[in-house]
Formats: sequence, C-alpha cells, structure tokens
Amino acid sequence: MRRLGRNPVLGVAAAVIVCLVAAALAAPLLAPFDPYEMRVGPRLSPPGGPHLFGTDELGRDLFSRVLYGARLTLWVGAVAVGIGLVVGVLIGLTAGYIRGMVRAVLMRAIDVLYAFPDTLIALALLAFLGPSLTNAMIAIGISVIPYYARVTYSVVLVERSKPYVDACAMVGAGGGRILFRHILPNCFAPLIVVASLGFSSAVLSAAGLSFLGLGAQPPAPEWGAILANGRNYITRAPWILIFPGLAITFTVLAFNIAGDGLRRSLDPRQRKVT
Repeated sequence: MRRLGRNPVLGVAAAVIVCLVAAALAAPLLAPFDPYEMRVGPRLSPPGGPHLFGTDELGRDLFSRVLYGARLTLWVGAVAVGIGLVVGVLIGLTAGYIRGMVRAVLMRAIDVLYAFPDTLIALALLAFLGPSLTNAMIAIGISVIPYYARVTYSVVLVERSKPYVDACAMVGAGGGRILFRHILPNCFAPLIVVASLGFSSAVLSAAGLSFLGLGAQPPAPEWGAILANGRNYITRAPWILIFPGLAITFTVLAFNIAGDGLRRSLDPRQRKVT
C-alpha cells in the first residue's frame, strides 16, 4: 500500500475510476432526464441550458444517456473480465500443476484459441449466439480466456518449482490444497494487473461490437451504440459522438494507467533499492 501511495499517476487514475463508479451508481440521482424519453421539440439541440451535453436525433438528453452508459460499461467490463479470469485461471492452474496428457491437451487448446484475434473469436460467437449486450459480454469473456490462462500457467510453472510446494507435498497436503491455498495466492499480483488492463480492452471491445450493431441494441444507452446512432449526424450534431467518445477514452485511459501503475508497484523488479 505504501508503494501504491507513492505513485501519483496511479492515484489520478484511481480517482477517475472512483468517479466513474460513483457516477454509475448515482445515475438515477444525477441524470436530469429519463435517458429513454423521446421529445420532438429539443431534437439535435446543442450543449447548453437544461441539456448539458445536448440532445440526440430523437430528443433524448445526451448527458443522461452517457451517465447511464457508465453502468453498462462497468457491467460489461466486470462480466467479461470475470468470465475470462475465472475460466482462464482454472485452466492455467490445472495445466501448470498437472503434467502429462492433461497439460498437453489444455495448453494446445489454448494455443489454438490464442492464434485467433480476440475480436474474431467474439464475432464468431456472436454470429452463433445472436446480437445482444449479454451475448457480447459472454463472447468477449470467452475470447480473452487464453490470455488469462497463459499468464496463470506461466506463473504456476515458476511457483511449482519452488521448495515450499515440495514441502507441502511432503507433509501430506493434497493437490487441491497446494493449488488453492499456496500457489494461487502467489498468482494474485500479476492477475490483478492483467485484469485491470483486460477491463479496458473489454470496454473497447464492447463499444466496438455495439457500434457494429452486435452488442447493445437500441434504445440501450451504451456508449458504442450512442456513437453508432450519431455517426449520421457527425457534421450537423458532432456532440453526439464527442461526449460518448470522450467517456470511452477517459475510461480506457484510466484503467490502462491503473494497470501500468499496479505493475510498477507490485513487480519486484520495478522496485527501487534503498
């Protein structure tokens, strides 16, 4: 915690993330209008007055929609990272600890998935599951499983060769106890860093899929879907694209900086010798 506190850039990124979470939780209190309410009068109104970010082509308040979109963004990131992290960690732990045919089969399957881009895997899964925000989260989570599995596998290989693992086996500890009570806690530091970076990738992937019409469906106030709706008005009402685009940019930047700051603070090779 002292090392984390000495990193001012990480503190700024953490403050942005806290503000994002607070805004998402307090969206019903902070939003001045219903994000789904359509009004004929204020269509394509510029920012100002009662509409801080202006309105879209259907007269919906853009500030309220961007605010509610933070909820969907956090939910997408949490579910996608959760799926990839849980499944990937289990595969990495099993393949790194158990040798023989089990490791060969698991890691060759991961290598096959790792050979394809994440977006291609997500698109293929959405073609099978159908376009929706829930299916997009599942597809993104499955597409990043190889990444978490490879990271966990490499860490487990290092930890498995250490003397404390042999000592645990000599005193009669079972494989499950050694994996989850001793090896897994030593994998937390790199997994926290990978998860924070993976969160930003999940946000970008979800926004991209929604922009293509494969993620959140209208009238959901998801940032990528708002960008897709406003692309036809880029010259007439550019604020429809500017504000959700800035929201995506700052969110991804905050999580990337947080991930890099955590890596510098938790990696022993990055610590200064005093």
